[in-house]
Amino acid sequence: MRVWSARGEQRDRDAGPVAMNRGVIAVADVDGRASPGHPLGGAVLSATVTLIAGASRMSSAARLVVIFVALVCCAVWAAPAAATRSYRSAGVAPASQVVLGSSFRLIRAGVTRALASGDYLLSTIQSVSFFPLSTAPMLINDRTGTTTALDPRCDGDGLGAPWVVLSCPQAPNPYAPYDLELYSLAHGTRQTVTPSPGVPQQCSSPPPDPNDECANLDGVGAYWIRWVGTCYHCADTHYFQNIQTGELRDDPTNATTFADLNSPALAHKTCPGVRLMRQFEGYSSPWGALTVYGQFALAMGTVNQFYGAAFLERCGTHMPRLLASGTAAGSFSPVASNSRAIVWQMAPSRLNGLLLPSLQTFMIPLPSAIVTAQGVAGIALTPGALYVLEWGGSQTLWRTASPAALPLNTSRPTLTSSGSTLTCRPGRWRNTVRFSYAWQVNGQAKKGVSKPRLAVSKALKRRSVSCSATASNAAGTTTASSSQLHVR
Repeated sequence: MRVWSARGEQRDRDAGPVAMNRGVIAVADVDGRASPGHPLGGAVLSATVTLIAGASRMSSAARLVVIFVALVCCAVWAAPAAATRSYRSAGVAPASQVVLGSSFRLIRAGVTRALASGDYLLSTIQSVSFFPLSTAPMLINDRTGTTTALDPRCDGDGLGAPWVVLSCPQAPNPYAPYDLELYSLAHGTRQTVTPSPGVPQQCSSPPPDPNDECANLDGVGAYWIRWVGTCYHCADTHYFQNIQTGELRDDPTNATTFADLNSPALAHKTCPGVRLMRQFEGYSSPWGALTVYGQFALAMGTVNQFYGAAFLERCGTHMPRLLASGTAAGSFSPVASNSRAIVWQMAPSRLNGLLLPSLQTFMIPLPSAIVTAQGVAGIALTPGALYVLEWGGSQTLWRTASPAALPLNTSRPTLTSSGSTLTCRPGRWRNTVRFSYAWQVNGQAKKGVSKPRLAVSKALKRRSVSCSATASNAAGTTTASSSQLHVR
């Protein structure tokens, strides 16, 4: 492997430095990915104006030959990197700042769990009499705006359209046996779940013996329910039971296959080039979760001494992109996703995210009432809303607009000159209600100007001018900037 040093020396991985004249652009392709800071990929380490040291001693013909060779080398170097930098969807322009500005509304206090699937959000509250269990499951349908209170005795253990998993105690005792039921989102009916032969016993909590393997219903989808069998000293084992037939299958998960509860076949191959992440916690499943959204795959797992992490990868690129990582061993940064957006916490005071498939980034400031040193307890995402569960205290569940409702820039603003007037055209947008404008001269903000037209004064002569358009709606704002125009 050949790299460039910051001093412009060419080095081989297994060889010493090769003498080279200073002054070239020094680029280090550390991980093989195109750097957002440089169009050729890698990280720019240094660059100077002088192309060749001692050039004054060369003849004109020699200089032309050297310059030609340098241009050819740059073209060859740029070609593979240019192929990798098409990570952003071609139909969306890169906005410079996207902020979800919609206000947060209090939904429910004392919430211990918030789960989202499709248009639905399921939440439960802490039980007073059945501690440490949760009760009073409540369903919100974001598409219709309706709220449904389910059996207040039961705990809501899982949500996967078209089902809700309920565990309902048989007696007023938190450690008494309980019944597992599936609540139909489509019909409002309930049916009892009977474990198929081969599923470990359901134990009351705590189990009578720490060596007894007990099964809990851990997930649900359109066709399958997932049981997890565990004991105090043994690793988790997953079992999959068909909702209609009762057929029981072992876990099909491996490096390139994951269990899809919404597929009749259960086993689902990952898209080309994508592999599941390993989990290094000794008692959990050896494989992390993976979700495919069209041409993208979101992989969850653990890295670097048990730190939880989330990676996004476009199918076929072999270039996973780190989105979120835990801040301590055994910790995970909250992550929520659907086919339109991915949201995670980067700092206690804000959430960050990506829109799919454009990969447009956005930022969500959190109100002071939600901010804690520990961050948020959870995030849930539906097509119509974003839910944030406050950490500790009142454990309040908050709701704000969906990031998918933000203005989306599909063609960058353009700057044109006509006579003594510069005009900023906003470009093409989606989900936009109104625009505001700002101007920059030589990269510095020009204060007091917010119109789409700017008169050319003497102060602007021989300066580089650009403009930015900020689109806004009820969800928030998106700002996109034009290229620079040199005023003559």
